[in-house]
Amino acid sequence: LQDLILITDRVQRLLKTASVDGCSLNIAFLHRLIRAQNNIGILCNSSLFEWATDITLTSSESHSQYDSYLDQSVDDASSTQDSTPGDGFSRIFASGESIRKSKDSERGRGAVRKAIHVPHPTRLQDQIRRLSARLHCLYGVPIQRLRIPGSNSSLHQRRPCSDINIDLHPFARSKVYDLRQHSEGTLWGPFVEDGSQKVDWEKTEAIMMILDYNIRVFTNKYVTHGSDLIPPWDRPFVGVTPYSLNLMPSEAVTERPPRLPIDLQDPYGVSGTWMRVVCFLDYRELFTFNFSEDQPAPGQLRPPIDTEEAIRFIIVKLQVTEIEKAGEKDGQALPVVHFKGSSYPALPPMDVNATSKIRGTVRLTPGGEVR
Repeated sequence: LQDLILITDRVQRLLKTASVDGCSLNIAFLHRLIRAQNNIGILCNSSLFEWATDITLTSSESHSQYDSYLDQSVDDASSTQDSTPGDGFSRIFASGESIRKSKDSERGRGAVRKAIHVPHPTRLQDQIRRLSARLHCLYGVPIQRLRIPGSNSSLHQRRPCSDINIDLHPFARSKVYDLRQHSEGTLWGPFVEDGSQKVDWEKTEAIMMILDYNIRVFTNKYVTHGSDLIPPWDRPFVGVTPYSLNLMPSEAVTERPPRLPIDLQDPYGVSGTWMRVVCFLDYRELFTFNFSEDQPAPGQLRPPIDTEEAIRFIIVKLQVTEIEKAGEKDGQALPVVHFKGSSYPALPPMDVNATSKIRGTVRLTPGGEVR
């Protein structure tokens, strides 16, 4: 756990100080480092990956060294630099392998789990899962498949003779559309259920994976090659560095005179045109999944689902209307920004439900995340 905490801290430091000119050495360094020596496994320790593995294989020592990989090619912008830095950071990243092995050893040798039964995690396991999911979200290129290597050796009778590829989107879909995950306690968003506004990184990870999967399915079917309407989701750490949208630093907000246009006083950069991507199950499928007779007991997971989702691409135009001081339950570093606007369909173009008026707010959570 201490290794993973240190890794997360160093990743966030490098992202916070990354340049915004599109040629960041920090991001190139992180990308190269995570891809080296199969360090990508450090992103695969959330409960979603563990669940997908357990439901596919028996829990035994024979599959403790499963391998994960990206199911899409990612260009390495730093290919001209050294691939193995010598500052010891790669050794810390490599500890992800030992973390994964220790988790597998805790499951017990030869134990067989029910398909959907997941024991209540220890506090240590829970922290590891959340930190790994957070790193996966920061990395930003969703890992959509696990590969469990096979073995022809008689010493590994429990391991399949050939490789097994596990698609992860059915498990992510199950988590996202389980309505028990959404309540007043979670503020109907990707937060933990205690009302604290702390981000539920495992839920956020599942949402990211579903969005990525559906975008890829849609573009492969309907979008011509080279379209810039839906850019490929294959560049690590894009959009997670400060001012990556070329906004003015938030520190300057309090120094600006109040006579400036309200848009220039907005540290979040709300005003403008945005692309909103919406995925959803058919409502009958959603109802059946959550309210059929065969329901899991409290604390148990719903089964993974392969049900095809609908996807909508919606153009949203927003305008800041008011800026006020942060409230008592908000993060105090930035103000609360109110906005309004409208939306209309992009793909499919005739979806009347995508045309609507919009209003809302942007603020910081007490932990400093933008809500």
